[in-house]
Amino acid sequence: MKAAGILNLYVCVGTVDPEDEFLTNASRNFHEHCGFKTVGTFQKCGYKFGRWYDMIWMEKIIGEHI
Repeated sequence: MKAAGILNLYVCVGTVDPEDEFLTNASRNFHEHCGFKTVGTFQKCGYKFGRWYDMIWMEKIIGEHI
């Protein structure tokens, strides 16, 4: 992606505290391990399985902005 001129990577994942039987924080933890940082939280905006979940936006800068 960097070779194609893409400098910023973004993901949006569900997050929960505490984890439950429908959603864990594995995706958030995986992306943190890959160098992504949380840049925004949307509270109780995702609804599934009769429950409300938070969503977070994560960002990773992979190139230099000149």
